[in-house]
Amino acid sequence: MELPAQPGLTLTAYSAAPGSADHDTLRLLAAWAATEEAPSTGDPAAAPDRRQG
Repeated sequence: MELPAQPGLTLTAYSAAPGSADHDTLRLLAAWAATEEAPSTGDPAAAPDRRQG
């Protein structure tokens, strides 16, 4: 889904059947994402660059 307020930004959502291996994997991924340090400004552009270089 394209977001009109942010040109070039796309929102992608994933889902899986409850109890499936895919569901367990998505929950693990969500837990990892929830433990990442979020920028205090609320501005995604202020997030640290985590790419390996």
